[in-house]
Amino acid sequence: MNLKIVLILLSFSFVSHLYPQQDKILEIGEELNYSVYYGFIKLGEVKFKITGKGKDGKKEMFTSTASIKSFESIPLVNINYIFESIMMYDKSEVHATKFTATEFKEKSITNIYYTFDYDNKLIKTLKEVDGKEEARNDFPLDKEKRFQDGLSLFYNARLQSLSDKIKETGGRFNVPVYINEKESSVRYSFNTKPENVDIDMVDYDVRCIRVAGVADFVGVFGLTGEFAGWFSDDDSRVPIKAKFNVTIGSITLELTSFKKRNWTAPPFIK
Repeated sequence: MNLKIVLILLSFSFVSHLYPQQDKILEIGEELNYSVYYGFIKLGEVKFKITGKGKDGKKEMFTSTASIKSFESIPLVNINYIFESIMMYDKSEVHATKFTATEFKEKSITNIYYTFDYDNKLIKTLKEVDGKEEARNDFPLDKEKRFQDGLSLFYNARLQSLSDKIKETGGRFNVPVYINEKESSVRYSFNTKPENVDIDMVDYDVRCIRVAGVADFVGVFGLTGEFAGWFSDDDSRVPIKAKFNVTIGSITLELTSFKKRNWTAPPFIK
């Protein structure tokens, strides 16, 4: 084997070792499906998918979508959203560049658009109801900050759980978030000691790491305050289960199905 081929192979090996989280977490076509429970009552479903990848100069861009829908048979709960986030990957993290939220109500459709113009230190927002512009605003932003939207948060936390910043921060993060036309934040920390988590999808306990924190914003269905979640204890960091506080109390999200190359939930072995 000539020297040039050896160097190329070594280069690919080094990059793969340095950024495994990009390949495993930001996998094009990954689909993660969750059931939402209030106690033993199944309220609805949440679905996440990474739909595309592109470039902005030298930076990689990823597009993700999510849908949140309550079951029609559940009284007093009517939730039907679709989100899309375009995220820029940079130094083992992502941050939001564009975000769209679509809410379907019984007689109307509301679209909210955020464009994060970091070069001009602006967040541009637009709200439309049934295709008609209702509000348009520009908000100044700190040029040093890189924000998360309500969807990019999901992927950024997974990436951070494998990043070198865990050593620098002691596993604690304070992340800027832009949501509901307001600047806010979410604080969380990781405990990388393996824990066993039980879910119906598999017939064994899943080996996970734990993340817990506080959301300073109010999200969909009044989501706010303290939360806890469990990621698979492997390079994919698939969210297995999570608990949140919402308008009606505490709810649980549990992974029920997925599409992901060469992945199975890692078993917990005592």
